[in-house]
Amino acid sequence: MRTFLRSLKPNALLLSLGLVLFSVTSTMQSCSPRFDQAGLDNVTNLGGQMTQLMGKAVEPFGKHSDAVTKLLEDLSGAATHAADQKRNKEIAQSWKILNDELATPFFNRWKEKGILDKDYVKEAVGQVGKSLDAIKKAEMAKRK
Repeated sequence: MRTFLRSLKPNALLLSLGLVLFSVTSTMQSCSPRFDQAGLDNVTNLGGQMTQLMGKAVEPFGKHSDAVTKLLEDLSGAATHAADQKRNKEIAQSWKILNDELATPFFNRWKEKGILDKDYVKEAVGQVGKSLDAIKKAEMAKRK
C-alpha cells in the first residue's frame, strides 16, 4: 500500500482521496432517512385534532365517540405509514408509543369513566403535545 501511494503523482493522489471522500459522504447520506411530506402532514393534522378532542374529555364521551373512533383510525394509519418508511425506525417507534401508550389509553379511560377530570386532561394533553412535538422535530430534521 505504501509503495502504491508513493507511485502516484500528487494530482492522482488528490484525485484518489477526493473520490474516496465523495463516496464516503454520499454513502453516509443514503443511510439517513429521506424527508416524508406525508409523515409531516400526519403529525401536523393529527396533532391539532388529537389535542382538541382530548380537551373535550370533560364532556360526556358519547357526544364524541364517533370523532374518537375516526381519530384512533387515523392515528393507527399514521403509525403504519411511519413504520413502512425506510430508515424510519425511531419515528415509527414514537408513533407506536403515542398510539399505544398515550392516546389509546386516554380515550379508553374517557370511554370507561364517561367524563374525565380537567387536571387529568390537562396533564394528558401536555404529554401528547410533547410527543407530537418530538415527532414533528424528527420529521423536519430529515434530509430533503
